[in-house]
Amino acid sequence: MVKYKVLFFGLILLSVVSIVFANINPSVALGAPTGTQVVNNPITFTWLYFDPEGDPLESYVLLVDDNKRFTSPVAYYGTRSESRKVHLPLEDGLYYWRIEVVNKFGDEVSEVRSFFLNNKAKVCEDGTNYYECSLNKPKYCRAGVLVEDCIKCGCPTGELCSEGEVCIELKCNDGTKHGECSINKPGYCLSTGILKEVCSLCGCSNGLECKIDGNCGIEVVITEEPEVSGEEPEEGFIGFLKRIANVFKFLFTGEAL
Repeated sequence: MVKYKVLFFGLILLSVVSIVFANINPSVALGAPTGTQVVNNPITFTWLYFDPEGDPLESYVLLVDDNKRFTSPVAYYGTRSESRKVHLPLEDGLYYWRIEVVNKFGDEVSEVRSFFLNNKAKVCEDGTNYYECSLNKPKYCRAGVLVEDCIKCGCPTGELCSEGEVCIELKCNDGTKHGECSINKPGYCLSTGILKEVCSLCGCSNGLECKIDGNCGIEVVITEEPEVSGEEPEEGFIGFLKRIANVFKFLFTGEAL
């Protein structure tokens, strides 16, 4: 009977452990094209793969159909990627797309997105109209070809358009990024590329205090010196003992110390 009880509780424990450590399926979020976006061939589809345990993507399937149920989709297969450029052999119209991702522990299907295909539309592969800036800075649609042009389109936050018309990351001389604290406290990298001491944001090195002016320094404590009278102060405990001895001597001899 004891053997069966041990076996029973063992099975329960194994079930609990299996539930606690069960692998979570990956997830996938769609990028472009989006909603009412008009695109022309070729089209670049983008998505973002994520797995809470860090399991790598092994394969994906890109499905495109004119039916939300994907009854007869055009399918594209691939591995370890989060984008795919394709030339759809389809007529102009409204289409739907989704992504199925797979790793060794499971699979997941994304939401469904729509887009409009117009083979005559003057747009680049990401849906940007001719001679306009893309949402993906510093891309610029030049007669159907996406090129980088930060002079026209600017750069992403934290980057600067260089003389070579290329976006470069803003950093200070020590490699600290714009708007961040340096490892050398209390340095702070300004948007101008200059390191400034700002201990209120970045703190101070060990043993130093943050002062009102934003710099770090040693805290100086000023103490008041005691007033000195004209008479010398009597020594504390020793003086007390002398007074007691003087009393006893006077009682026994009649003389004082």
